[in-house]
Amino acid sequence: MITAHGGSLKTGRNSKKYFEVMANLNMEAIEVDIRTKNGELYLGHTHIPFFKSKRIPLSYVFEFCKKYDKRVNCDVKEKGMVKPVQQLAESMGVEHLVYFTGSVSPEEVKDLGKCDLYVNDTFLFPKFLLTLDNLPKIKEYLDSFNSPSLKGLNVNYMLTPKKLWLEAKEMGIGVSLYTVDNEKVLEEVVNMGFDNVTTNKVDVALAKRN
Repeated sequence: MITAHGGSLKTGRNSKKYFEVMANLNMEAIEVDIRTKNGELYLGHTHIPFFKSKRIPLSYVFEFCKKYDKRVNCDVKEKGMVKPVQQLAESMGVEHLVYFTGSVSPEEVKDLGKCDLYVNDTFLFPKFLLTLDNLPKIKEYLDSFNSPSLKGLNVNYMLTPKKLWLEAKEMGIGVSLYTVDNEKVLEEVVNMGFDNVTTNKVDVALAKRN
């Protein structure tokens, strides 16, 4: 799977232009940052826009995904957001299109429903650091949740060694790599059988995929 990072192709993160451009591309998924305000779910990387006219509700994203048959990486920026996002997705019939990353806590795995999850290193901390030596224990820990929705790791490709990604994949841990914009690296990883590669250069990724 290829995911178009929020703001891909210089469209602006969490912007209407992003959705307009992504609608015409053939990657499998888009990515949005989600925050809450007054009990409502909106897009926002560091903050939700002050003016209501500038805010994009998550329901807009789910309608987009249903229309264009694309998955969406809901990168949650606050803990405790899995349940409300899952409930909205279920009510709109797009639960199967959602996968989570970001500030998800172990306690929230039970709230995933039919949505998927790739955990960041913050999910593992303080039990484990994301290191090659710790991978067997990490796999055991992830398996202990006995959740088919918990797919594996969401890994920053610049901060982790290639050997870790490959070893995790060999052990049966799903691997989602982000945010791969180096074109030589991108050409390699989109053809290595990882679950997902997230990139700002989605056009390049699509052209290089076998």
